[in-house]
Amino acid sequence: MTDYARDMVQAEKQEIDPRVIEMVMKQLTLKAVIKTWGNDAKTVAESEMKQLHWRNSFRPVRINELTYEQKKTILESHIFMKKKKMGEIKGGTVAGGNKQRGYIDKEELSSSTVATKSVILTAMIDEEEEREVAIIDIPNAFIQSVVADKKKLVIIRIRRMLVEMLVKIAPEVYKEYVTVDKRGNEHILVECLNALCGTMVAGLLYYQKLCKSLKDIGYEMNPYDPCMRNKLIKGSQCTICFHVDDCKISHKSSSVVDSTIEWLRQDYQNIFKDGSGK
Repeated sequence: MTDYARDMVQAEKQEIDPRVIEMVMKQLTLKAVIKTWGNDAKTVAESEMKQLHWRNSFRPVRINELTYEQKKTILESHIFMKKKKMGEIKGGTVAGGNKQRGYIDKEELSSSTVATKSVILTAMIDEEEEREVAIIDIPNAFIQSVVADKKKLVIIRIRRMLVEMLVKIAPEVYKEYVTVDKRGNEHILVECLNALCGTMVAGLLYYQKLCKSLKDIGYEMNPYDPCMRNKLIKGSQCTICFHVDDCKISHKSSSVVDSTIEWLRQDYQNIFKDGSGK
């Protein structure tokens, strides 16, 4: 679990006024959000659960099906939300990946991000060559990366209100796996088939997926920065710099920039049953 997530969980336990958290933190826990923003928060949480289900992210499991090692490394899940400047509430589910630190090597986790000097230098080139520039974000980037290595699959525990939402979305999938603890709270264990944010391999899996996608359409890695890719298009160089799911794309032709964005959209966009996922 990140330091930020840990602070938020601790604040929730201490029942700190959510208005104070909102002033200090950009994101709130579901409990704090409902106190502050009402049922709109529940709607956002339900959309998040629908997206995870529709992406085939979860496979419910029973505790007696797990090995001793799997039981030791069950991760807690949390959902955090924030309100954007235009008033829209955005939510995201994360796993507390702190338990993974003891058995996953650092070498397996390293995911590069573009160097600051690379961004500055390419911005100078963009100006000198009068390139068109676009800054884009790939939404839900991590969860679109499938965990192919079964050894890296993690078990997460989902609790209370989120369990109700999953059962409501797909009772035939989740209902029979719901259990109740000594306090009467419902929870469910699921194997996470995709790279959920917070798990320690999520960043690396997404990085590998994006790099492969770029290589497949002819982009070559800059020898000085693994998060810069170049391709000659219409006689001029197109450059993509990426810091996790944020990308800077530049080329002399705006149509090339637009077509690159459209390619990313086709590769990463999923339209779900309710029309979300754009």
